[in-house]
Amino acid sequence: MQNIKQTLFILSFIFLSMTLTGQNDSILQHYDRYWEMSPGIYRVLLDGKMGVIDESGKMIAPCEFSQVWDLNNKGYFKVLKDRKLGLYKTDGTLLIPAEYDQIWPAEDGRIKVLKNGKIGFFSQSGGILIPAEYQQIWAYKDGKARALKNGQIGYLNQNGYEIIPCIYQQIWEFKDGKARVLKNGKLGYINETGQELIPAQYSQIWEFEEGKAKALYNGEMVWIDTQGNILDLPIEQPVDKEKTDSWETDTHRYSKESNNDTTVIRVWSSHVEIVEDDGRHVSVGFRTKPRKRYNRFKGHYTGASLNFNNYVTSDGSFSLPPEHQFMDLNAAKSVGFTFNFIQHSIQLQKRGNIGLVTGMGIEWSNYRFDSKYILTKNDQGETTYKLSEYPIKKNKLTTCYLNVPLLLEFQIPIGEQRYPLYFSAGAIGGLRLGSHTKVIYNIDGSSSKKKNRNDFNLQTWRYGTTFRLGYRAINLYADYYLSSMFEKDKGPELYPVNVGLLFYIDI
Repeated sequence: MQNIKQTLFILSFIFLSMTLTGQNDSILQHYDRYWEMSPGIYRVLLDGKMGVIDESGKMIAPCEFSQVWDLNNKGYFKVLKDRKLGLYKTDGTLLIPAEYDQIWPAEDGRIKVLKNGKIGFFSQSGGILIPAEYQQIWAYKDGKARALKNGQIGYLNQNGYEIIPCIYQQIWEFKDGKARVLKNGKLGYINETGQELIPAQYSQIWEFEEGKAKALYNGEMVWIDTQGNILDLPIEQPVDKEKTDSWETDTHRYSKESNNDTTVIRVWSSHVEIVEDDGRHVSVGFRTKPRKRYNRFKGHYTGASLNFNNYVTSDGSFSLPPEHQFMDLNAAKSVGFTFNFIQHSIQLQKRGNIGLVTGMGIEWSNYRFDSKYILTKNDQGETTYKLSEYPIKKNKLTTCYLNVPLLLEFQIPIGEQRYPLYFSAGAIGGLRLGSHTKVIYNIDGSSSKKKNRNDFNLQTWRYGTTFRLGYRAINLYADYYLSSMFEKDKGPELYPVNVGLLFYIDI
């Protein structure tokens, strides 16, 4: 009897499972396509628009979006409508309407958003915490965040209120509960609640010592206390250490400079020194100031770099259409490497500040896919994908190109050492040396790696534009390729974009 009851229970369970599976299949068949985002949650496509439903057919997000991303680690998913982003929870709650240009992952209970070039924050429950009206909001520290609004700086508290209004040109670091501020070109001090301890009316304020500090007020040096009161204390006024008498003739300019026991008489770039030694004797010397020599132009291309790899559609969007979602990237992990090993500079101007730069380098680009789609070629030779049968730990496409640039570089000498701030722009061409995919599967708890060397219809030759900005050994650059990543009509129409940091090496 006990065995009969167990058999009936198992049969009933199998029947119920088949019934529910049939219901799910019946519900999903109403849509053109569907993908399982997580157990019981499906991304669906209907009439070219995407939405999200659960296994009972309940609508979580309506089918009105051009893109729906996978769930993040907090159970939210982003949507795209009319090139604007929104955010949903899997229970159907609309956290953020599709009105924003960028939405960052939640941190410390806050979700950072970008709208019309301005920054704001939402709470994780969906309410607006800080309206998107700030040019920048820095990370919170000690319960407050530095913020930039209309070019002026202030501070926000945890609830988004301006505890220090955005009316200052600069606010320095808080020390002992107060910070120096710059307002309308004048200096003062405030406390952490925004109260002005010392009015911003000084041209300069030095460090406080024993409750007082030197300050420059209306062109005079004074002492002030910690409340900004001017103290009646003597102060040394700045004086010149050297006094100079000068005279001119029709053809020469002479000057006499006295410094201790040395008298210097200058005649243009040359001068005569008369050194007196305790009045006993005089020694006379003649020196000529060396003529300034112009440096030979030398560009900044050789070195090693790390770069982030991505691509955009023909209309310049990073969001891919549904038919190309197998190319969706994990942008944060799409990191490549470049080594530029040859450089040649051509000076175009006498001072050596402008010139042409060319050379040669090798670029390895990694495109990390955040999906189960594995890049392949079909029987017609077109670039497409196949679904993995096993869980994937890593999935990427790697390309290797030999690059040759032609740059116009401008250099601006800075500081006493005259190291140049340089920026350049120009064209860059490349020859593909190789490409492959690398997939690491998780099969029964162990890793299995598979590498597929193929051209995947990638362009053999490519060309684009490059922009660079640097100082000494640090060089920031961005590349945008005008030729499509894949051959025409053989793969998605995508245009590679690289942003990187190059460490210049004078090879």
